[in-house]
Amino acid sequence: MKKNITINLCGRLYQIDEDAYELLSHYTETLRNYFLKQEGGKEIADDIEERVAELLDDLKAQGTEAITIEHVQDIIHRIGQVEEIAGEEATTSTDSSQAKDSTDGHASSSKGGQEGATVGKKFYRDSQNKMVAGVLAGCAQYFGGDVSVWRWGYAAVCLLWWVFNGVAPFSVGHIFALPIMLFVAPIALFPLVPYLLAAIFAPETKTPEDVLKMKGKEVNAQNLVVEVQEHTAKKKEGGDGSQFWNIFVGVISIGVSTFLTIGFIVALCFFVAFVAASEMMADNWWNIDEVSVLNAIGVPVVICGILLLTSIGILLYCSIHAAVSSFGKTPSMSTRQRILWFLLWVASLAGFVGSVVYAMGKYNKANHLVSEKRWKEEQAWKQSHTHGRFVFNDDDWNFFQENGWRLTDATHIDRYTYSGEYMTGDEDVRYLDACNWNEPFLYSARKSEEVKPGIYRLSAAVRASHAGMFVFLWGHIIDPEGNYVPNYVEEEREIPSNGNEVGNIWEVLALQRGDVFLPADPKTANDPVLKELVLHRIPAEDHNAILDANDGDGYGWNYVYIDSVRVDQPSEITYGVSNNLENRVDVTGWFSATDFKLERIGEISSKQ
Repeated sequence: MKKNITINLCGRLYQIDEDAYELLSHYTETLRNYFLKQEGGKEIADDIEERVAELLDDLKAQGTEAITIEHVQDIIHRIGQVEEIAGEEATTSTDSSQAKDSTDGHASSSKGGQEGATVGKKFYRDSQNKMVAGVLAGCAQYFGGDVSVWRWGYAAVCLLWWVFNGVAPFSVGHIFALPIMLFVAPIALFPLVPYLLAAIFAPETKTPEDVLKMKGKEVNAQNLVVEVQEHTAKKKEGGDGSQFWNIFVGVISIGVSTFLTIGFIVALCFFVAFVAASEMMADNWWNIDEVSVLNAIGVPVVICGILLLTSIGILLYCSIHAAVSSFGKTPSMSTRQRILWFLLWVASLAGFVGSVVYAMGKYNKANHLVSEKRWKEEQAWKQSHTHGRFVFNDDDWNFFQENGWRLTDATHIDRYTYSGEYMTGDEDVRYLDACNWNEPFLYSARKSEEVKPGIYRLSAAVRASHAGMFVFLWGHIIDPEGNYVPNYVEEEREIPSNGNEVGNIWEVLALQRGDVFLPADPKTANDPVLKELVLHRIPAEDHNAILDANDGDGYGWNYVYIDSVRVDQPSEITYGVSNNLENRVDVTGWFSATDFKLERIGEISSKQ
């Protein structure tokens, strides 16, 4: 019966009997004592011990519970005795000098890659010849070919792919360019996907043993010695670009970290602002419909924000770690750590996209319900505010009812009265008004008064932005039986279209006050009826208010009148404003009308 003991080799525990332990201990000590006398010998001895540990792992995987002396003897036979390794020293020196004769760090990669098939090789990222992550240098070793060809070929493929994806959308026209770009943008990243996956998941050569596996060479003491000495020679000649690469990665990582920090802060501010707005709306600061929509998407949006911050945070942490490790302040991440962080990032990003899709669905559904509710409320409001053929708001309907007006035509307008630009500047005075700058409109409003025989005058204060609006007057005889005889008199006057400045009312008052002013129409100064209307109809205390309104430019109000209307018997006079008289075309712009007055200015004598 033999006694078993537990040993620790390269951080791993093994059960081994005493005889096997003595032989293995003697072997490793002899190797270490021999190689420590040479340059790079410690690394060689460590790699040989690592190889021994791997062979012991293979035995454990095969079900071996305790390592015996026969197992150790087989391992020594496979790796080689110290005397055999020493006997190969001349060969090692020759191989080392060949490595020194190489003018760059790619010759060994090309030579190893050109040995042909991938049989016996294992894919690694070549840390000795890498420019970025060593993926293409590893491809050259594994598949064969010069590493420069791989690099230029990959660059050409990426360039052609990006040119096609960048130019093709704009070849179909600018209208569809943006949506097509949004569709092809993820596709444009396709050439980077295999490189990034290999950079994340493929192991990197860290020991001479990894390099031998990458080149498909047998892992034994002689080959380890050759590989270590070749690598040492490269370092002496400056062929190892790892220091430059570390600095490059560090600088890039710092830039990426800065960008991600800004993005994280911006995303956090938006997230906090959304939460704050939610609280405000929940307290009924905004419309209740917006609150209902927000409540529907609140939880998905919060989850979306958390996942977005998480995904940005993972990238930020990894970029900061890469920057710190590039300058040797902390060890690089292991492959297992990279895979873990990558999976976490993919999960958070997928969750973010899923939350966005879910939130948009909830938003569309809630918004549809709100729109349907508002449509029903609008229809109910229209039904309750419809009078005759037209829909009135409360201000318009009250004005029409209080002043006896009747709306007979209204097309492409959403209001029938307005306030805010009365001639005196009083913003509370309401008047007839219509406006549409986008398409022509029709408007007709009228009222009627019964009159006795006599001479009458109709006057009104009006203004307009364009020609085409008229003040009209129709007379209807009332026969003895109470019936109307239409249109025994019909008159109309076009509303001046001087816009919302000056106007003949403003001109008359300016001349009356003695202001230096040349009227646009000389008839204004010589029209006695106009002067009478302005000076006697408008109180004197309002004259200055009219002249000073609209920063001294007035609001464009004019008096128009229809004079000397003869009424021989009891009649009904209908008057108002319209742009739909005798098939006249509809107009765009706006008009206003107020202060209509039908007054009896004379008697009909028996001689007339």
